[in-house]
Amino acid sequence: MSFCRLPILNKLILFFVTSFIFGCSFHYDQGLQLEQEKRWAEAAIEYRIALVENPEDTEIREALKRMNIHVAQENFEIYQQYLKQREYHKAYRRLEAAQSQNPEHVEARSEMRHWWHLLITGKVDLEFNRFSSNLQLAEEMVLQVRINTTNRKLLTGNISSETGIFFLEDVVYRTQPKQLAEYTINSIGLKIKHKSSLGYVRNEFKKFINFRELSPLQVSGSIKNINLKTPYNILDHRASLLNEGENSTAWHPPRLVSYELQFDGDDIRVKSDMNHSEFAPSILYLNNSDRRANIDFGVYQLQMNGSGRKWSIKRKTYRTSKDDYFYVLSSNISLNRYFYYDRVFRFIQ
Repeated sequence: MSFCRLPILNKLILFFVTSFIFGCSFHYDQGLQLEQEKRWAEAAIEYRIALVENPEDTEIREALKRMNIHVAQENFEIYQQYLKQREYHKAYRRLEAAQSQNPEHVEARSEMRHWWHLLITGKVDLEFNRFSSNLQLAEEMVLQVRINTTNRKLLTGNISSETGIFFLEDVVYRTQPKQLAEYTINSIGLKIKHKSSLGYVRNEFKKFINFRELSPLQVSGSIKNINLKTPYNILDHRASLLNEGENSTAWHPPRLVSYELQFDGDDIRVKSDMNHSEFAPSILYLNNSDRRANIDFGVYQLQMNGSGRKWSIKRKTYRTSKDDYFYVLSSNISLNRYFYYDRVFRFIQ
């Protein structure tokens, strides 16, 4: 009996059975073709799809493993190129991919030990709703903080209009732990997006506090290797920050701010002619075992003077645990790996 004379139901069954048989090997065959052309990444994609369709097929699994080794090497070579260009975030993503694709890649595993993961946190107390109502209507208004880094690049993070909390993540390469103390506040302000009647969009950053680009004139002292055997939870340390002393006085930063850092045991002394250190962090938590650090800037209070033209800044003293923003921040589960330390330093004037 010819195909054309088969009943319709039999035709459908034959069609689906044939499609299933050939469909199972289609992506695998595509992968083989791409592999012969040395298009490793594309071949890996085809093998991965084939493996999803045929999870028990050892031949496909071996083909995907073979391709992942090639793709990992390609990613590692791109990683090295980004390093030379000082594109650290792009470089790290390629390194992560290389190690994920081939956990046995010796060079990638070795390079991972040269990276630090950083979480930069703080809080800004500002009556945003009251202030924003006095501004002209804008398409968008976002409170932001800008951070000076050790590689001279600025980081920008949004400040929550509800809680005042900000947090940013960064990665650094071949950086000594003491260099992490050089992160400073660049500026705090309001990003405003204006839209004209013609539809043109213009962005403006209105700075309330402007410390500008900062780096210490000198860094003295050293970090002694006295790490805890088992990292502690940062929340267990926060109670020690409670203080009955007076808050620091508010000040408006001048055009030029200069300072020095001195490591002295568990203290980092900030030496400045202005007798203020709000530009520097408050606490530095290190977790050497996991190559992670938390740079805590504390809680800032921003005030506008009577003329409405100048803003001043001061760091708030924690008198009760409710003053400490970190308990709210710690509820963010995605940041959990940063909430452990084996060494802690406090910045003091």
